[in-house]
Amino acid sequence: MIRIILNDLWLDIKKNFLSILIYFIVYCIGMSMIVHITLLQYLGDMVRPDGTYPQAALDHFFSSDSSGIILLSAASAAAIILLWVLLEKMPIRLSRPLYVCAAGEKEKMKYLRLHLMIKVILSIVFTYILLRYIVIGQFFVSQNWTEILVQLSLWFFLLIDLNLRTDPGNRKEALIAEPDIVSEKSSEVIAGVYWFALLLLEIIIFYSLAAARITWTWWIFLIWCIAFAVNILLAKYCITPVLSYMLSYEKIYYPIPDKKE
Repeated sequence: MIRIILNDLWLDIKKNFLSILIYFIVYCIGMSMIVHITLLQYLGDMVRPDGTYPQAALDHFFSSDSSGIILLSAASAAAIILLWVLLEKMPIRLSRPLYVCAAGEKEKMKYLRLHLMIKVILSIVFTYILLRYIVIGQFFVSQNWTEILVQLSLWFFLLIDLNLRTDPGNRKEALIAEPDIVSEKSSEVIAGVYWFALLLLEIIIFYSLAAARITWTWWIFLIWCIAFAVNILLAKYCITPVLSYMLSYEKIYYPIPDKKE
Protein backbone atom coordinates (compact mmCIF):
# COMPACT_ATOMS: atom_id res chain seq x y z
CA MET A 1 0.00 0.00 0.00
CA ILE A 2 2.85 2.39 0.83
CA ARG A 3 4.44 1.60 -2.53
CA ILE A 4 1.20 2.50 -4.33
CA ILE A 5 0.94 5.79 -2.42
CA LEU A 6 4.55 6.73 -3.15
CA ASN A 7 4.06 5.82 -6.80
CA ASP A 8 0.96 8.04 -6.98
CA LEU A 9 2.90 10.92 -5.41
CA TRP A 10 5.73 10.44 -7.89
CA LEU A 11 3.26 10.47 -10.79
CA ASP A 12 1.80 13.74 -9.47
CA ILE A 13 5.30 15.23 -9.23
CA LYS A 14 6.16 14.18 -12.80
CA LYS A 15 2.82 15.45 -14.08
CA ASN A 16 3.28 18.86 -12.45
CA PHE A 17 7.09 19.07 -12.58
CA LEU A 18 7.18 22.29 -14.64
CA SER A 19 4.67 24.03 -12.35
CA ILE A 20 6.54 22.87 -9.24
CA LEU A 21 9.84 24.11 -10.68
CA ILE A 22 8.32 27.51 -11.52
CA TYR A 23 6.81 27.83 -8.02
CA PHE A 24 10.15 26.96 -6.42
CA ILE A 25 12.02 29.49 -8.58
CA VAL A 26 9.49 32.18 -7.67
CA TYR A 27 9.88 31.25 -4.00
CA CYS A 28 13.68 31.55 -4.17
CA ILE A 29 13.44 34.91 -5.94
CA GLY A 30 10.91 36.12 -3.37
CA MET A 31 13.13 35.06 -0.47
CA SER A 32 16.12 36.80 -2.05
CA MET A 33 14.06 40.00 -2.26
CA ILE A 34 12.92 39.62 1.35
CA VAL A 35 16.52 39.21 2.55
CA HIS A 36 17.62 42.19 0.46
CA ILE A 37 14.80 44.41 1.78
CA THR A 38 15.53 43.33 5.36
CA LEU A 39 19.21 44.16 4.94
CA LEU A 40 18.32 47.56 3.51
CA GLN A 41 16.07 48.25 6.47
CA TYR A 42 18.56 47.26 9.16
CA LEU A 43 21.90 47.92 7.47
CA GLY A 44 20.96 50.62 4.97
CA ASP A 45 23.34 53.17 6.44
CA MET A 46 26.24 50.73 6.06
CA VAL A 47 25.79 50.03 2.35
CA ARG A 48 28.88 50.60 0.23
CA PRO A 49 28.92 52.55 -3.06
CA ASP A 50 28.96 49.26 -4.97
CA GLY A 51 25.78 48.11 -3.18
CA THR A 52 27.45 45.61 -0.84
CA TYR A 53 27.69 45.53 2.95
CA PRO A 54 30.73 45.15 5.22
CA GLN A 55 31.29 41.48 6.05
CA ALA A 56 31.46 42.23 9.78
CA ALA A 57 28.00 43.87 9.65
CA LEU A 58 26.58 40.90 7.73
CA ASP A 59 28.03 38.41 10.20
CA HIS A 60 26.60 40.34 13.14
CA PHE A 61 23.18 40.65 11.45
CA PHE A 62 22.78 36.96 10.63
CA SER A 63 24.10 35.86 14.02
CA SER A 64 21.61 38.10 15.85
CA ASP A 65 18.64 36.29 17.38
CA SER A 66 16.16 39.05 16.54
CA SER A 67 17.14 39.34 12.88
CA GLY A 68 17.16 35.54 12.59
CA ILE A 69 13.60 35.35 13.90
CA ILE A 70 12.49 38.10 11.50
CA LEU A 71 13.92 36.25 8.50
CA LEU A 72 12.60 32.92 9.80
CA SER A 73 9.11 34.40 10.12
CA ALA A 74 9.24 35.77 6.57
CA ALA A 75 10.62 32.48 5.23
CA SER A 76 7.90 30.54 7.07
CA ALA A 77 5.17 32.74 5.59
CA ALA A 78 6.59 32.23 2.10
CA ALA A 79 6.89 28.48 2.76
CA ILE A 80 3.19 28.30 3.69
CA ILE A 81 2.27 29.94 0.37
CA LEU A 82 4.59 27.58 -1.51
CA LEU A 83 3.13 24.52 0.23
CA TRP A 84 -0.40 25.75 -0.46
CA VAL A 85 0.11 25.85 -4.23
CA LEU A 86 2.19 22.67 -4.34
CA LEU A 87 -0.23 20.53 -2.32
CA GLU A 88 -3.12 21.64 -4.51
CA LYS A 89 -1.28 19.93 -7.36
CA MET A 90 -1.01 16.69 -5.36
CA PRO A 91 -4.40 16.11 -3.74
CA ILE A 92 -5.24 13.14 -1.54
CA ARG A 93 -7.76 10.93 -3.29
CA LEU A 94 -8.25 7.40 -4.48
CA SER A 95 -7.00 6.73 -7.97
CA ARG A 96 -9.71 5.78 -10.44
CA PRO A 97 -8.86 2.02 -10.53
CA LEU A 98 -9.36 1.76 -6.75
CA TYR A 99 -13.01 2.76 -7.13
CA VAL A 100 -13.76 -0.45 -9.02
CA CYS A 101 -11.43 -2.82 -7.15
CA ALA A 102 -12.68 -5.42 -4.66
CA ALA A 103 -11.38 -3.54 -1.62
CA GLY A 104 -14.02 -2.53 0.90
CA GLU A 105 -14.70 0.85 2.42
CA LYS A 106 -12.58 0.05 5.49
CA GLU A 107 -9.52 -0.76 3.38
CA LYS A 108 -10.01 2.35 1.24
CA MET A 109 -10.26 4.57 4.33
CA LYS A 110 -7.07 2.97 5.66
CA TYR A 111 -5.41 3.81 2.34
CA LEU A 112 -6.58 7.44 2.51
CA ARG A 113 -5.46 7.89 6.14
CA LEU A 114 -2.06 6.40 5.34
CA HIS A 115 -1.85 8.62 2.26
CA LEU A 116 -2.58 11.66 4.42
CA MET A 117 0.01 10.76 7.07
CA ILE A 118 2.72 10.06 4.48
CA LYS A 119 2.07 13.40 2.80
CA VAL A 120 2.14 15.23 6.13
CA ILE A 121 5.45 13.59 7.10
CA LEU A 122 6.99 14.35 3.70
CA SER A 123 5.69 17.93 3.94
CA ILE A 124 7.32 18.38 7.36
CA VAL A 125 10.61 16.99 6.05
CA PHE A 126 10.40 19.26 2.98
CA THR A 127 9.65 22.30 5.15
CA TYR A 128 12.51 21.52 7.52
CA ILE A 129 14.99 21.07 4.65
CA LEU A 130 13.66 24.17 2.90
CA LEU A 131 14.12 26.45 5.91
CA ARG A 132 17.05 24.72 7.61
CA TYR A 133 19.37 23.90 4.72
CA ILE A 134 18.22 25.92 1.71
CA VAL A 135 16.91 29.30 2.84
CA ILE A 136 18.23 30.75 6.11
CA GLY A 137 19.83 27.87 8.00
CA GLN A 138 17.29 27.92 10.83
CA PHE A 139 14.01 26.15 11.58
CA PHE A 140 13.38 26.29 15.33
CA VAL A 141 12.88 29.71 16.88
CA SER A 142 14.48 28.69 20.17
CA GLN A 143 16.25 25.92 22.03
CA ASN A 144 13.49 25.93 24.64
CA TRP A 145 11.72 22.55 24.47
CA THR A 146 8.28 24.10 25.08
CA GLU A 147 8.68 26.46 22.13
CA ILE A 148 9.98 23.63 19.94
CA LEU A 149 6.99 21.47 20.89
CA VAL A 150 4.51 24.24 20.12
CA GLN A 151 6.22 25.10 16.83
CA LEU A 152 6.20 21.48 15.67
CA SER A 153 2.56 21.03 16.65
CA LEU A 154 1.54 24.17 14.75
CA TRP A 155 3.33 23.03 11.60
CA PHE A 156 1.91 19.52 12.00
CA PHE A 157 -1.69 20.73 12.16
CA LEU A 158 -1.11 23.28 9.40
CA LEU A 159 0.22 20.61 7.06
CA ILE A 160 -2.71 18.33 7.87
CA ASP A 161 -5.04 21.19 7.00
CA LEU A 162 -3.22 22.02 3.77
CA ASN A 163 -3.41 18.37 2.72
CA LEU A 164 -7.17 18.12 3.33
CA ARG A 165 -7.98 19.23 -0.19
CA THR A 166 -9.99 17.27 -2.74
CA ASP A 167 -9.45 17.88 -6.41
CA PRO A 168 -12.80 17.35 -8.18
CA GLY A 169 -11.12 17.01 -11.56
CA ASN A 170 -13.78 18.63 -13.72
CA ARG A 171 -15.52 20.74 -11.09
CA LYS A 172 -15.64 23.86 -13.26
CA GLU A 173 -17.18 21.97 -16.16
CA ALA A 174 -19.61 20.23 -13.81
CA LEU A 175 -20.76 23.54 -12.35
CA ILE A 176 -21.73 24.65 -15.86
CA ALA A 177 -23.20 21.39 -17.16
CA GLU A 178 -24.73 19.88 -14.00
CA PRO A 179 -24.78 22.49 -11.21
CA ASP A 180 -27.12 20.37 -9.06
CA ILE A 181 -24.57 17.58 -8.57
CA VAL A 182 -21.91 19.94 -7.24
CA SER A 183 -22.28 20.67 -3.55
CA GLU A 184 -20.03 22.30 -0.96
CA LYS A 185 -18.51 19.97 1.62
CA SER A 186 -19.02 21.53 5.06
CA SER A 187 -16.09 19.69 6.65
CA GLU A 188 -13.74 20.77 3.86
CA VAL A 189 -14.99 24.36 4.10
CA ILE A 190 -14.30 24.34 7.85
CA ALA A 191 -10.84 22.86 7.28
CA GLY A 192 -9.97 25.07 4.32
CA VAL A 193 -11.32 28.36 5.66
CA TYR A 194 -11.98 28.51 9.39
CA TRP A 195 -9.38 26.06 10.70
CA PHE A 196 -6.78 27.41 8.28
CA ALA A 197 -7.49 30.98 9.44
CA LEU A 198 -7.20 29.90 13.09
CA LEU A 199 -3.87 28.17 12.43
CA LEU A 200 -2.54 31.24 10.61
CA LEU A 201 -3.53 33.39 13.58
CA GLU A 202 -1.78 31.00 15.97
CA ILE A 203 1.36 30.96 13.81
CA ILE A 204 1.42 34.76 13.60
CA ILE A 205 1.09 35.01 17.39
CA PHE A 206 3.79 32.37 17.92
CA TYR A 207 6.37 34.03 15.66
CA SER A 208 5.44 37.47 17.03
CA LEU A 209 6.18 36.25 20.56
CA ALA A 210 9.47 34.84 19.32
CA ALA A 211 10.41 38.08 17.54
CA ALA A 212 9.55 40.10 20.65
CA ARG A 213 11.77 37.77 22.71
CA ILE A 214 8.98 37.14 25.22
CA THR A 215 10.15 34.85 28.01
CA TRP A 216 8.00 31.75 28.10
CA THR A 217 6.28 30.82 31.33
CA TRP A 218 4.12 27.86 32.25
CA TRP A 219 1.05 30.05 31.84
CA ILE A 220 1.96 30.78 28.22
CA PHE A 221 2.60 27.09 27.61
CA LEU A 222 -0.78 26.25 29.20
CA ILE A 223 -2.53 28.62 26.79
CA TRP A 224 -0.81 26.89 23.89
CA CYS A 225 -1.91 23.52 25.29
CA ILE A 226 -5.51 24.76 25.13
CA ALA A 227 -4.96 25.83 21.51
CA PHE A 228 -3.41 22.40 20.89
CA ALA A 229 -6.58 20.72 22.26
CA VAL A 230 -8.78 22.89 20.01
CA ASN A 231 -6.72 21.87 16.98
CA ILE A 232 -7.07 18.21 17.92
CA LEU A 233 -10.86 18.57 18.07
CA LEU A 234 -10.95 20.35 14.71
CA ALA A 235 -8.71 17.69 13.17
CA LYS A 236 -10.99 14.97 14.51
CA TYR A 237 -14.03 16.81 13.15
CA CYS A 238 -12.58 17.42 9.67
CA ILE A 239 -10.30 14.52 8.74
CA THR A 240 -12.71 11.57 8.66
CA PRO A 241 -15.60 13.40 6.88
CA VAL A 242 -13.28 14.79 4.19
CA LEU A 243 -11.64 11.41 3.62
CA SER A 244 -15.05 9.70 3.58
CA TYR A 245 -16.18 12.15 0.92
CA MET A 246 -13.34 10.87 -1.27
CA LEU A 247 -14.84 7.39 -1.31
CA SER A 248 -17.53 8.53 -3.73
CA TYR A 249 -16.41 8.56 -7.35
CA GLU A 250 -19.32 10.81 -8.36
CA LYS A 251 -18.59 13.41 -5.65
CA ILE A 252 -14.89 13.59 -6.52
CA TYR A 253 -14.81 13.37 -10.31
CA TYR A 254 -18.33 14.63 -11.11
CA PRO A 255 -18.83 12.48 -14.20
CA ILE A 256 -20.85 14.49 -16.72
CA PRO A 257 -23.17 12.46 -18.95
CA ASP A 258 -22.61 12.74 -22.68
CA LYS A 259 -25.25 15.05 -24.14
CA LYS A 260 -25.12 13.21 -27.46
CA GLU A 261 -26.47 10.01 -25.95
